[in-house]
Amino acid sequence: MGIPDRALELEIRSLGSNGEPTLGEAYEVLRACWRSGDRGRELGLHLMFLAWYMLCEPSQYTGLNVKRTPLSELVDRFNEVHDYFAFVVSGDAEMLYAIGLMAYLFPFLLGDERLWEARSREYRAKYRKLAPAGIDPAVFEGRGAYGEYFRHQAKGANAY
Repeated sequence: MGIPDRALELEIRSLGSNGEPTLGEAYEVLRACWRSGDRGRELGLHLMFLAWYMLCEPSQYTGLNVKRTPLSELVDRFNEVHDYFAFVVSGDAEMLYAIGLMAYLFPFLLGDERLWEARSREYRAKYRKLAPAGIDPAVFEGRGAYGEYFRHQAKGANAY
């Protein structure tokens, strides 16, 4: 199961040099799905990414409306989604890669900094056991802003 077309469309509109600040709206669409009980893997990955990215980047780039989505909600949502998928993360190279990289880059944004630093190291080790040569950037093609971000990261030499 993927994400709603509307959310993917909003993510795609945010891409490139002429991108629009539509990620905040994409997050709201995904948040509504999550709240209604959708627990799909793809939805979880996008929801965690958008929460994390909007903590990292200024709202003029993301379109985050802090009146509708306070920063504290983004931290809570990231952790809530992570905790929901915690039982499957260890066997999923993509989840280990994406979550681990987000934690590696900005552990202090995700709550308990030491916990997220430790998870980053743990997830990298597990991810590298599953994918010793790294993750194929093609895995992320056609998957909106989430996919574009991690596709670019995966292209790096000895990427995470």
